[in-house]
Amino acid sequence: MVKVSVVLTTYNLENVVSETINSLIGQSFSDYEIIIVDDGSSDSTSRIIQKYAEKFDFIKPFLLTHQGCGKSRNAGLLKASGKYVIFVDGDDIFDSDFLYNMYKKIEEEKADVCICNSREFEGSIKNIKKTHFHSEYPIGWAWDKMIRKSLIDEYGLKFSDLSSSNDLTFVYCVLFLSKKTVKIPDCLVYRRLRENSVSYLRDEKNAFIALCELKEKLCDLERYDEFENDFQNIALRIIFWLFNSAKTKDKRKKILEYIKYYENYLEILKIKNIKFKNCFNFYKIAWKSKSELDFSINYIASKLLKYINKS
Repeated sequence: MVKVSVVLTTYNLENVVSETINSLIGQSFSDYEIIIVDDGSSDSTSRIIQKYAEKFDFIKPFLLTHQGCGKSRNAGLLKASGKYVIFVDGDDIFDSDFLYNMYKKIEEEKADVCICNSREFEGSIKNIKKTHFHSEYPIGWAWDKMIRKSLIDEYGLKFSDLSSSNDLTFVYCVLFLSKKTVKIPDCLVYRRLRENSVSYLRDEKNAFIALCELKEKLCDLERYDEFENDFQNIALRIIFWLFNSAKTKDKRKKILEYIKYYENYLEILKIKNIKFKNCFNFYKIAWKSKSELDFSINYIASKLLKYINKS
């Protein structure tokens, strides 16, 4: 059993995957495995991976027929033998202390989850853009989080079978169910911006479907009542972000239609007094004060209601 399993998913990344793998091979940490799941690439990605696997015995390649990122991550998770697991994308670059710093923090704090900082770049690593982790909440993506595998196994958590937002249900379940979540300020992940990446090809409806799946999972675990306020806050933030980042009027109109369609089940405009219970790790590691969070949630809700009433 290794200390950390890195699950790396790839699909048609022949021009960038070597840079990603090289950054993982060059880690200052030593006790880890790299499980590379190629999702049926039609270019030379799989051949590049095989060459690395022949050279490094801690690289374990698995080639699938094209099924999507969610299923690829689930396949990698089944192969993971580490105490901790982290899910990364095949076009990003990682600091040489990425695994060492994350592992050191999560072990020292006896935590279930450790979150690091990240930045974006376009083309060359020299073109670094804004810092990602500026929110008061942890965000529902997987690649900046080291997770205790026993937590995943205990609750039977899996990634969704969606073309985008496939990590939303998984990540927020992890964050809800984590007994202790810690963060470090180090910028350890460099996210590559690509026009044909999942982030750019996002289907807004998938975010609503993923939120429904998240609620269903919490209900199945009989934990929804415990996390109801958190769930509604997260849903509001995600939907408001989708609406604000929509680039056309037609996109905004479609999102408003989704809000109306999913409102009864998600209860996304059901405004309550926000409760900050100690068990909620989101608020334990919040950057803002309770009063600021109260204001922020109600501001988002009022803005959405304003747009809906206009439509």
